[in-house]
Amino acid sequence: MGRFFIGLALLFWGLGASPLAAQSSGCDSSFRPIVFVHGFLASGDTWSRFFQDFQAAGYCPGRLFVYDWNTLDRSLDHNAALDAAVDSLRARTGAERVDLIGHSAGGGLGYLYLTDSARAAKVARFVQIGSMSQGQPAGPNGGTPTLNLWSDGDRVMSGRDMPGATNSMLPGLDHYQIATGKISFEAVFRFLNDAPPRSTAPVPEGPVRVGGRAVFFGENKPVSGAMVELYYLDARSGARSGKAAATTETDAKGYWAVPDVRPNVPVELVVQALDSSRPVHYFREGFSQPNSLVYLRVLPKPGTMVGILLATLPNAPEQSVVNVFSASQAVIFGRDNLSVDGIPISTEQHAAAEKTAISFFLYDGNKNKKSELAPIGLFGRFPFLTGVDFFINPKKSKPITLLFNGRRQVIRKIPSSEGIQVVVFD
Repeated sequence: MGRFFIGLALLFWGLGASPLAAQSSGCDSSFRPIVFVHGFLASGDTWSRFFQDFQAAGYCPGRLFVYDWNTLDRSLDHNAALDAAVDSLRARTGAERVDLIGHSAGGGLGYLYLTDSARAAKVARFVQIGSMSQGQPAGPNGGTPTLNLWSDGDRVMSGRDMPGATNSMLPGLDHYQIATGKISFEAVFRFLNDAPPRSTAPVPEGPVRVGGRAVFFGENKPVSGAMVELYYLDARSGARSGKAAATTETDAKGYWAVPDVRPNVPVELVVQALDSSRPVHYFREGFSQPNSLVYLRVLPKPGTMVGILLATLPNAPEQSVVNVFSASQAVIFGRDNLSVDGIPISTEQHAAAEKTAISFFLYDGNKNKKSELAPIGLFGRFPFLTGVDFFINPKKSKPITLLFNGRRQVIRKIPSSEGIQVVVFD
């Protein structure tokens, strides 16, 4: 099924890009700019760790560019749209050429983009991560220097060495770890710069800048004019520490930012779209570094493929809906441990390696007010997504405790009629 969806995604798409963050003092503007392209059903936050690692190694934030695309939309010319994004970055930075990095279907998209000689002339080096191996490097006649990064632990894309490319097999990494891990970043940096990275970024001692985009889940269409609120939380009870510490609004392209977030304090980010009846509440462990790729997804309209799926989520005062999102790795049975209120979720039924699940929707699917822990059928048709019959009674005041590989988050209960809850483990 993974190969089908990855191939399907190469046909679909839309346009978006990360905001240019404030220039970091001491960064090196001689590095070539980089365009990052995410994979199927993903968004720009796939690259959050890489962004931080590249900036720590001296890259200026304005030379790192995330290309958001709608992997479910057939209507746009994908080559022309990516070309416009590349040209935009070249114009803003004054660079003649950029480097291009793609994960999964994004790697396939980049390879396709580079088949044209005029487009390939704008790209110095190409990196494909967890993507289908080709018969030669990217570009006409294989002329674009290419790094093919893959893992034998990837159960979505069966990788192999690419003749003529620089190949790096990193053992044991799942489909998402290969695009987020430190060892992957080091391999990519060395390929792009012919040298290993050196950390130059100081450790923040005070408030950090946090921002990103509000988009429709699965589509990556921007949500403009949405209200975003930030609350600090008590780590033990999950209760809000007071009124909203910050309130802002997304711009026409869905971007938002809060410049002074207290580091290492659990937070709740609430996004309320103008045309959505329910807000989405995001819970995070806290931010230790500046982060410009914090994505807030709202529910899409029912007419779309993902919208039809998410329209099945309860909208009722008698139960909560909790989504657990693992942002940088899959949850794999036998390797990882995910539990909610002491009940294991990372079972073979819900977290098989072949599923490569990163997003778990927990709710009472059959409305019998019991946690039967059975799969919820519609989610079985999608890669990376899992639905679990799990009843959460919002009328009981005891908070929800989530444990993932030794990390702990505690959140309060919210009736699903008042919002969807998303717990993010970076």
